Amino acid sequence: MAVLPALMICGRLFWLQTFRHANLSATASREFNRTVSEIGPRGRVFGAGGELLAESILAWDAGLFKKDLDEPARAVSDLTRVLSLPPSFPGKFRKAKNFVPLKKGLDRRTCEAVKALKLKGVTLEPVQSRYYPSGDLARSVIGVTRAERGLTGIELLYDKVLSGRVSRREVVRDAAGRVIFQDSHEKESRPKDLHLTLDRNIQYFAQEALRKAVEKSRADLGMALVQDPASGRILAMTAWPLDVAKIEPVEWTYEPGSTFKSVTLAAALEKGIVSENSTFFCENGAWAFNSRVTLHDHEPEQTLNLSGVIERSSNIGTAKIGLKLGVKDFYLYTKAFGFGARSGLGFHGESAGILRPLERFKQIDLAVGSYGHGIAATPLQVINAYSALANGGRLFEPRLVEKITEFGGEEIFRSEPAVIRQVISPGIAGRVKAILRAVVEKGTGKNAALPGYSIAGKTGTSKKIDPRTGKYLTGRNVASFAGFFPVPEPRYTILVVLDNPKGLIYGGEVAAPAFREIAGKIINLKGLKPDAPLPRKTGPQLPEKPVSD
Repeated sequence: MAVLPALMICGRLFWLQTFRHANLSATASREFNRTVSEIGPRGRVFGAGGELLAESILAWDAGLFKKDLDEPARAVSDLTRVLSLPPSFPGKFRKAKNFVPLKKGLDRRTCEAVKALKLKGVTLEPVQSRYYPSGDLARSVIGVTRAERGLTGIELLYDKVLSGRVSRREVVRDAAGRVIFQDSHEKESRPKDLHLTLDRNIQYFAQEALRKAVEKSRADLGMALVQDPASGRILAMTAWPLDVAKIEPVEWTYEPGSTFKSVTLAAALEKGIVSENSTFFCENGAWAFNSRVTLHDHEPEQTLNLSGVIERSSNIGTAKIGLKLGVKDFYLYTKAFGFGARSGLGFHGESAGILRPLERFKQIDLAVGSYGHGIAATPLQVINAYSALANGGRLFEPRLVEKITEFGGEEIFRSEPAVIRQVISPGIAGRVKAILRAVVEKGTGKNAALPGYSIAGKTGTSKKIDPRTGKYLTGRNVASFAGFFPVPEPRYTILVVLDNPKGLIYGGEVAAPAFREIAGKIINLKGLKPDAPLPRKTGPQLPEKPVSD
């Protein structure tokens, strides 16, 4: 009888060792062998001058397993002291069944202090924390991350470039859970770094000038951009109040208003249908376009020459220029200047603006569109169009990334300037620049002037549309100023936009001064020499005719 149990045991062992060997081995491997994956730090983000704007730093999250403690009372006392835990922690510890979270984001010094306590049951989990050495500088452009993934801005757009490299290692533990062997499956490598075109100082100037302008005018929102017209590089891009989840200058749309008159002017000159000698009767400020629509100017004007129409910002005069241009050419040049299409920066949420199809354009659409009503644009589209006027008629792709490098500095990619198209000829661009220079010298843009420096630009004031009804809102406007300097060879294009300013509402009153502040600080920073004669002091003069836009 004793033989039967022995045979049964031998049979069982034979079955386990022969037929169940693979499954049991796999189970044991799962219990004692683990492949651990860790994500390294994200790549760094730099400004144009090499200034560090964002980096990842290592931190630790501390936790505690109660059941592993030898001396619970001492552990609670020591951890409360080292981690500066609140007085409520002992009660939290007593109520917990086993695991107790202690504190997140410990720096290296505190982490080492916890290790020095030599407490069993304490866990220190390494985590990556994004750090911004320059504070809020360009924060909305840089964006935010969570769990080492980009959620907005550059962090999202270039997530694959900035993402930390994943390293995997095999860890073997004994029955007590102690590590007895570990091996690396992948060699750990550093992430790549991103170098932006943003100039740290100019970005700061733009942010500060915009903040003051928004607060002074009590505007709902403000945006400011600075661009290098000779390359398309974005030197500053900001909005106030700050919202790190949005990049307003590429997402927010508005009717550009009178800043768009420069586009109509350029197209009409290019087609040869107007010249500096052309004159336009501006109907004393009110023109009955048809039985239902009357066009108005801010101030009553009579007959103005071409430059006078732009200097005085006459809607009626510009509408007559637009009608001479015609629907087809107006539409084609509007598209050629980049309106109605995304810029190419690639941000999630970037708007193409609103430009109705050519076949839906009517004469009234042409008339009001010529002075920037009935179309919608982003601030980025507007500044890029003005850079084309400044640089001789070339529309560049706007650029925000200069290059990508390895961690050690080796360049692996460089973004070169790219011309989308030649919109107007250099000669025509020069004629437009001369008229926009006159706007600042003696027209609506006087508040943008800086003595001794040649500045060209255009004011803009437009009404806001209620998105629910499609009708204009009473008493709500967008004020703006777009311009560039020095006029002979422009190096900087600046746009300031203020949404719904209170009190003073015109672009020349609230946006032009902010433009002047940014331009003045850039001039001082770069040491630009005066390129225009200082205004001569004269005797008493008659009051100037008021002009607003």
